[in-house]
Amino acid sequence: MTMKKNKDFKNLTEEEIIARLDSDNYEGGNIGLPENPTLEERTKYKLCKSILTYQLKNKLSLGQVAEKLAISEEELYDICRGKINDFSISRLIFYLEKLTTDYELIVFNKKQIGNELNIRNS
Repeated sequence: MTMKKNKDFKNLTEEEIIARLDSDNYEGGNIGLPENPTLEERTKYKLCKSILTYQLKNKLSLGQVAEKLAISEEELYDICRGKINDFSISRLIFYLEKLTTDYELIVFNKKQIGNELNIRNS
């Protein structure tokens, strides 16, 4: 499977591309979240983004990551686009842990912190 080059990233450094893709506001090439997403939807979305970030930071092809996860490239492509309805939280956590154990899932009270969910690369 070949992915199209995004013209928005033409003059950006690798770090700038990863930062843009990792941003909660980025929607280009990404399915994105519905309006007023549930905690489950936000969690799945952030897990998908973490898998994509791993792939980009390690400069791996979709095929290489799919092989590590023992899934098809098409399935990984759906994960990397944030197609959250096809995957459970436990399945996405399983995939992320297969790639790296450097992440942890933290849940905050959004009234106290302003952000209720964070997946941190430790």
